[in-house]
Amino acid sequence: MSWQKIKSVWHSFRNSLFVKICSYIYRFINFLLRVAILLLIFYSAAFTIAASIALYKGFVYVYDLYDSVENLKDTQPEMSKYMEALKDSNPAAEIKHTFVPLDSISSYLQKAVIASEDAGFYFHPGFDVYAIAEALNANRISGKTKFGGSTITQQLAKNMFLSGERSWERKFKELAYALLMEHELGKDRILELYLNYAQWGKNIFGCQEACRAYYKKDCYKLSIDQAINLAAMLASPSKHHPNMRESQFMAKRRAVIYQNMFPKKDSVLVDSLRQLMAPTSPVEKPAK
Repeated sequence: MSWQKIKSVWHSFRNSLFVKICSYIYRFINFLLRVAILLLIFYSAAFTIAASIALYKGFVYVYDLYDSVENLKDTQPEMSKYMEALKDSNPAAEIKHTFVPLDSISSYLQKAVIASEDAGFYFHPGFDVYAIAEALNANRISGKTKFGGSTITQQLAKNMFLSGERSWERKFKELAYALLMEHELGKDRILELYLNYAQWGKNIFGCQEACRAYYKKDCYKLSIDQAINLAAMLASPSKHHPNMRESQFMAKRRAVIYQNMFPKKDSVLVDSLRQLMAPTSPVEKPAK
């Protein structure tokens, strides 16, 4: 075959429909690849920007939580979030609240409140999985959401920082605050804050005002029976009085608290409450 004939065949092949179709396909695929690469570049840039914004917002969110807890190390807020909400709902309400340090609070009351609200307070990291499981089981049996399984630390987090709304975000914040408080404040400071900001009546907050209102004395002078009475009413402070002797609710609460404070024999409860077994004695009157 001559060279001219070969060139003629080649030109004919190049100009054939098949080759033209293949060429168009190649160009189309090349175009799609270029578009895909361009989209990936834009997507990567957008993802990087979005991730950076999310990380920044996350940092600010966590820092705000941390800063709120950090401020509690050395300061006593005038009011908790719960007290502010109560005041907003009723501006005419007179909030009774006086802060006292932990060493000016009766050891009887400290131990009675722990026995009442959170028996394993000194042994958990801010939340009690066993207590939550028991509360869920009790709610399932009763068919109602009556028990929460919250620790003293979680209750303090709700009172100090959170609103009364029920949402997953609030539960997350409650847990985050609880873990931060355990790490930054320590057990004694958490107990001190809880005893000073817990509600002990319609407008009564803190153990000092509760002792003055119900027993006409300062908190360090409480007897063991008075301490148990005050601890018993914490579950329903707006409905019950520490001296309600006819109330079955208060009677049951007093019995549980006394049993937790003075277990009769060795048990898991005794182990978890070993710190409550030490001989109790009233706190000495603070020096003025």
